[in-house]
Amino acid sequence: MILTAGVFYLTNDPVALWHFFSNYKLVKANYFRPVSDAALFNGALQGMVSSLGDPYSTLLEGKKYSELMEQTSGEYGGIGVVLGQSDTHFYVISVFPGSAAEKSDIRPGDEITAIDGNPTASMDLAALAEAVRGRAGTSVSLALLRSGEPFTISVTRSNITMPTVQGKMAADGIGYIHIYSFTRHTPDEFRSEYEKLQQAGMKKMILDLRMNPGGMVDSVVAVADQILTQGTIVSYRMKTGEMEKFDIQGIQQPIPMAVLIDRGSASAAEILAGAVQDKKEGTIFGETSFGKGTVQTILQTGQDEALKLSIAEYLTAAGRQIDKKGIQPDIAVRQTGQVFDLDHDSVFQRALDFLEGES
Repeated sequence: MILTAGVFYLTNDPVALWHFFSNYKLVKANYFRPVSDAALFNGALQGMVSSLGDPYSTLLEGKKYSELMEQTSGEYGGIGVVLGQSDTHFYVISVFPGSAAEKSDIRPGDEITAIDGNPTASMDLAALAEAVRGRAGTSVSLALLRSGEPFTISVTRSNITMPTVQGKMAADGIGYIHIYSFTRHTPDEFRSEYEKLQQAGMKKMILDLRMNPGGMVDSVVAVADQILTQGTIVSYRMKTGEMEKFDIQGIQQPIPMAVLIDRGSASAAEILAGAVQDKKEGTIFGETSFGKGTVQTILQTGQDEALKLSIAEYLTAAGRQIDKKGIQPDIAVRQTGQVFDLDHDSVFQRALDFLEGES
């Protein structure tokens, strides 16, 4: 009777739970190689999360857990570059000042075709980043294309604190700020760049969110608070029915703004682009964004283990659902030049022409 009460407390389908334990007992009794309970239960947990059919829910252990910590802290071992993907091509988006990459003359716009002799065509962006990163003091060989000319370079990795925001004046009165991802220190970095450009005479801004995979909701809300007017930036409904809303005090008068997005703009990047569009406080240029409209939380389950679980689908500032739909640009622009090489970047140039034409 006590067992039955416990089973009903755990699940509303005690037959299924009993079926699981029966199969566990059969495996333990009959599998011909030694296997620990820890391995079996871990495998069951992996299978449970996988059965959700959600690509953003996963059990993070070991290296995956370390990578998550790197993404949120912005600290890792590598060569000091931001990487991006366009279709099946991989590019250096930015090179950090003083980094090993800068000392090796790697430049923004360089295309990476192979890493340590392994072609990048068979990789995704996560695998590419993993291959470039590594312990400080080790070397990595990169095959690159620059203006159609191939060359190979070896770079010694070092400890990196990754900036997530870079800016510069793009034209008279027009500043350019590129946000690569939204980590815990992004709002402070953005504030620093924004104030620096204001002091340099910025009256209008191009905000580049291309190839930005997203990041922390609190981070993107804090950035929005610096450039948009008061109101809701994003909201989502929990399983309990409780509504979570993220509101900002904002500023009185946003400057004219062009926001650049592409198919690599996802999650938090889409939240910011959607808020700009919904509040009509800027113009969106480029391609339809990725369409990741779900919210994940990190649940610590061990010292070096966590469960990343989707807990809700978020709505943009105006209540739009964008999951698997993305943000549609106000002005669609196909990339015909070299992305992030601002002299030849067709999306950037279209936004620049637009802002220069505004009175």
